[in-house]
Amino acid sequence: MLKLVDMGTLTFEKSGKSCNCIAFTTTIYDAPVNLTDSEPGMDQLRAIEYFVKVAELGSFTAAARAVGVPASSVSRRVQDLEAHLGTTLLNRTTRSVSLTELGSVYLEQVRPALKSLDHAKALINDRPSAPSGLLRITANPGYGRVLLMPAIHKLRAKYPDLIIDVELTDQVYNLASHEVDIAIRATADLPDRAIARKLADSTMKLVASPAYLAAHGAPRRLEDLAAHPTLMYRGPNRLIDWHAKTEAGWQDVQTHPVFICNVGRELVEQALAGAGLGLFFGWGIQPELASGELVEVTMEDASLSITRSETGGIYLLYNQPKYRLNKIKATVDFLLQELLQSG
Repeated sequence: MLKLVDMGTLTFEKSGKSCNCIAFTTTIYDAPVNLTDSEPGMDQLRAIEYFVKVAELGSFTAAARAVGVPASSVSRRVQDLEAHLGTTLLNRTTRSVSLTELGSVYLEQVRPALKSLDHAKALINDRPSAPSGLLRITANPGYGRVLLMPAIHKLRAKYPDLIIDVELTDQVYNLASHEVDIAIRATADLPDRAIARKLADSTMKLVASPAYLAAHGAPRRLEDLAAHPTLMYRGPNRLIDWHAKTEAGWQDVQTHPVFICNVGRELVEQALAGAGLGLFFGWGIQPELASGELVEVTMEDASLSITRSETGGIYLLYNQPKYRLNKIKATVDFLLQELLQSG
């Protein structure tokens, strides 16, 4: 819970009369003014918001640009907040801004409170009419291109007042602290405090084109793979190796890469062109398997995967409180209907 406390009182003279009021100083275009006791809570809340934005962006200038006020206003508000708390929250140099130890503690406490206030405001402003407003979605690039984006286009046609911000990335964001409404991830490690709806399993298929198999034959045992060119995926930090599950357990697969790329579709195109063997999620190559453009290769002594986890899959994730927002509920329900059918 965010507790708002006044910053003290002062006495001033006006028209021959004296009075007490709660003293808050702000800056509008570098001109300090005193706020009356009609606005103290909102003033301190704004100071906290500015502090959080500076901490997140590491710069008073960037924070000011983000909130649309002069940098001097942000600086003055944060100084007032520090004076009220009686401690320094930010270390300042001519080149950088960083949190003090107590600043880190304070940030950890107030950021969830601000998120709760933003969510409460969104609930109040939400109307039981057609979904509208900004909606942020992140998704695994492969799944996003193949299945999510066609569903997003249908979603926009159904709810034209939605502003949909889609980021296709392997970056994993914390749903509790990042401004993401819905995430679609390939994972076996589900986050805490999030609702996870499984869209597809992690079954992988070893495939090649009919032309490649006619020219080179199909490998039947693990040791055969070393003689075949392979198409390999590069993740954000490393090459994604192949693993084999045998009767004796999991083991690494010796491969002979001839093409490596971080875009799954490019690997599929190379497989279609007969460049080698590819290992892909089943949901990513359904049309090619159905048309016969790619043929599944079955190993006699193992099944292949890019992970040794047997519980992974593609999941749609969102925070339960946000589901009460009309735009989130409508989008989640729509995507589940579309993607469960196509996955």
